[in-house]
Amino acid sequence: RDTGPPPRGGMGSRSMWQGDGMSQEDFMAKDECIVLDENDAIVGHASKKQCHVFSPEQPRGILHRAFSVFLFDTQGRLLLQQRAASKITFPNVWTNTCCSHPLYGYSPTEVDTPEDLASGAPQGVARAAVRKLDHELGIPVGTIDPSAFRFVTRLHYWAADVVTHGPQAP
Repeated sequence: RDTGPPPRGGMGSRSMWQGDGMSQEDFMAKDECIVLDENDAIVGHASKKQCHVFSPEQPRGILHRAFSVFLFDTQGRLLLQQRAASKITFPNVWTNTCCSHPLYGYSPTEVDTPEDLASGAPQGVARAAVRKLDHELGIPVGTIDPSAFRFVTRLHYWAADVVTHGPQAP
């Protein structure tokens, strides 16, 4: 896990995210989550796999940014999805519209500064949400304006997937 200086703007930026032809294992190794301390300060980045490993050394994984999208239609109905059977964590589980992670190292950046978060309109995570809505649900980029998302709250949580990792999962 990289605990170097916090990522900012385009520093270390790669091209836009590409997921064509990649497996869930590929995403877990390739995608770099934004690692946080208990006060929500960015302290580095680590692969999705590293972040989600529950072990005696990190019984709740590595604290990292994530998001949940709740997409409503004009009648106020919430779009739910059933996670794919191929997902490594929580396969086949019914969930909100979309969950994922803003990623480190891409352009445009998905890394929000403390000022972005304090503004109540973090555009990095909104860009990440648009990216994942396209990837998971086929909602084309450009269909949803990132500034249309309403930021509701931040919270710390962890969830053990006892289906995938057995009843002894922490």
